[in-house]
Amino acid sequence: MGFRDLVCEHLAQYKANVMGIKEKGTFRYGGKDIPISHILPIIHSNKNILEQYRDQFLKSEYYPKEKIHRFFHHLNSSQALCFNLFYPLIAENALGLFLQYLKVECKDDLNAFFEKESHIEVSPRRTSFDFYIQVASASRIFVEVKYTERGFAKAKNDNEHRKKFYKTYLPLVKKSSYLVSRCQEENFFLEHYQVLRNLIHISNTDYVVFLFPSANSVVHEETREARDNILTDAGRVRFKIILLEEFVSFLKNNNCIGTPLNEYYKSFHKKYLCYENNSQQSVKPNI
Repeated sequence: MGFRDLVCEHLAQYKANVMGIKEKGTFRYGGKDIPISHILPIIHSNKNILEQYRDQFLKSEYYPKEKIHRFFHHLNSSQALCFNLFYPLIAENALGLFLQYLKVECKDDLNAFFEKESHIEVSPRRTSFDFYIQVASASRIFVEVKYTERGFAKAKNDNEHRKKFYKTYLPLVKKSSYLVSRCQEENFFLEHYQVLRNLIHISNTDYVVFLFPSANSVVHEETREARDNILTDAGRVRFKIILLEEFVSFLKNNNCIGTPLNEYYKSFHKKYLCYENNSQQSVKPNI
């Protein structure tokens, strides 16, 4: 059984046994609504936020309700995972733990946002980062979160993407000392489209972070390739790789004991990282 299938089977059991929701949600495919076990019925979509901070988050300024993804009601939504991972740190004024884990110095107040659009792209449709921290007036951290995605997106080599490459991205790549020269080639950029749209935001003050489960071997391998073959030595210094399991362990085992976050990240682990305990029997691929 592949990683995505294993996670989706676990989440289907989690929905039924922990959330108490037996009804399947639907995925529209081929003009039909297909019932899928790990998808929430739309009416329950807000329950994809863990209960301890759900109401607080949904009423907060951090909830980007205009930018909720189409598949947010899927329990394997990486957007929901991102909200569940970072909002409690904001709520408990503990976001400094994330910077501590990154080994990024912080002496100022932090401003955090979900679904933050690029500040350097000049385009009607700009890259949007899952999570963003303004550390100081000239220092930023851009976070890309993956969960069960099958790697990073490529772009079609068509007129639309070629035009955007030459108009929007090539000028940025040419100015960057953090990307290898091959990134200026049209085919190479489009082949590594999503990765490079993220990495062009590395600067002498700004970091880019890729966060994902280590068991997602495709994302893991593509991240290593980006670090080793796309970034220069200077770029690698400003690029951070976070394995979800290790960061959650850091939070719940070492730094949140005696706080409300300790039990919370146990609940987070139960939802997102207990797929290792699931059945190893083969199942049909989940959508």
